[in-house]
Amino acid sequence: MSIALSPREELLRIQQRIFAQNDALIRAQTVIQERGFEAYERRYKRSVRDYESVSDIDRLIKEVRQADLVYLGDYHTNRQSQRMLLRILKRLVEESRDLAVGLELVQQRHQPILDAYLQERISEEKFLRSIQFQKYWYFDLWENFKPIFEFARYWKIPLFAVEKSLTGDVSLEERDRRNARIISSLVAGHPDRKWILFVGDLHLAPAHLPDRVRRLLPKDRVWKDLILYQNSEAIYWKLAERELEDKTEAVRIGERSFCLMNTPPIVWQQSYLNWLEHEEGEIDYADARHSFLELLKQIAGFLGIPLPPRAEEVEVFTCGDLSFLKKLADDGSFSRQEIRRIKQQIFTSESYCIPQKRYVYLANLSLNHAAEEAAHYLKYLCSGAESERGLEDAFYANALHEALGFFGSKIINHKRKCFHEKEYQGLVAFLRSSKGRRGREQELEMAMLVLDHKRLEKKGMPIRSRRFFRTHPDLFFGVTHGLGYILGDRLYYALLGEKISKEEIRGLFENPMKGKGGVPAEIYMRLIRRLRSVKIPRRI
Repeated sequence: MSIALSPREELLRIQQRIFAQNDALIRAQTVIQERGFEAYERRYKRSVRDYESVSDIDRLIKEVRQADLVYLGDYHTNRQSQRMLLRILKRLVEESRDLAVGLELVQQRHQPILDAYLQERISEEKFLRSIQFQKYWYFDLWENFKPIFEFARYWKIPLFAVEKSLTGDVSLEERDRRNARIISSLVAGHPDRKWILFVGDLHLAPAHLPDRVRRLLPKDRVWKDLILYQNSEAIYWKLAERELEDKTEAVRIGERSFCLMNTPPIVWQQSYLNWLEHEEGEIDYADARHSFLELLKQIAGFLGIPLPPRAEEVEVFTCGDLSFLKKLADDGSFSRQEIRRIKQQIFTSESYCIPQKRYVYLANLSLNHAAEEAAHYLKYLCSGAESERGLEDAFYANALHEALGFFGSKIINHKRKCFHEKEYQGLVAFLRSSKGRRGREQELEMAMLVLDHKRLEKKGMPIRSRRFFRTHPDLFFGVTHGLGYILGDRLYYALLGEKISKEEIRGLFENPMKGKGGVPAEIYMRLIRRLRSVKIPRRI
């Protein structure tokens, strides 16, 4: 007999499945060129597979104070990784100025350029251009690292480049050997300083960079090092099973190592996927509600919509929050079918708003997702709760909601793009080929239905086919999602081209889409006719 899982346990299982799914996606899309990568990764994972005891930042900082060399792991696309370096430096600089930071981010040959930037002899633009930041760091994440440089400049903390080279076919182990020579030379040259070495987390396995440095340091004294990993998924799952993940800042792994726990696995993993997919920016995981409300205020302010005091009565859950399903279960007003649908949305990493409960779930911390849900929430604040609708009205109402959501996200990020007909035609051609179809039949059907609908629009006809309304729910939402994004994009460029006014867009947010003048199909078709001539900039 199977044992029923609690909502928390069920959400944890969903998160683990999402992590495995995303991990496969990352590995499929990322060409690992370094020789021996798999063995190197296995050694790292053995180092962070379990922990001895739960700890905290105060105890960790006490150990940092006693160490000569502190290795801090970085997950380059996760902003919390870089913030942790700042947190540690802020604690240390209060009691000692005798600090030095080694950065993997900059190559050793660019040390004079780094010094010139810290001394304000060259501009930020010239610094980044001179070190060829975008060439050697595929991650365009300067804004994540910039506060580190500003803090070091203010407190006159020296920064040293510890990366030998990022060119050529160099294995990770060879990089460790080269960088260990740089680090050991720097430490030996300044033995009285406390060294914080900020490098990629994979390099921190004891057999990797730390032991290579240890072998090269002068033998005339005992050098105490400390390894600070960040956000091991294996440790997170174990903490979550014991309901400790929200209460734990750090864990002790061994005598000379800790693991800091500031970001759930699927959140830091999603930061990398966002980079792969060119998502612009992220909101703050540590204070998602505040970030969400700021986006809401920006969108409402742009449109001239006054926010009622109750606007702030919203709960914002993120993909790393294991309390969400329990919150829904405890609420008691959701049907089994609704809960099932929500679980499916969580598994497919969809963000969404449940306005009548003032709940927002962000499956992704990108600005695009958060701003889109802020616009959906604004629609609710303006026009009230949705009423029951027939299938046709529900179809067009959902498309209009998606349009306003996408429009709202464009206010925040004007670079956001979506598929239009040309892109859907290309997708259909690919999915119909022998390379593309396997396992993506539903995506193909969705794309074809979007194109079918666009052909009908040109004839001035709304859809009447029951196929759209009685099909699988994923198709229903997928098609309205696609059509809504296209319309939302046109609304944005129509506003820029003064073919529609802010007052009219405000009216769309305020329209409850029911009763006289509020039939969703009529509103949708009226907008399609009006915006047909709007030019969409060429995709780059």
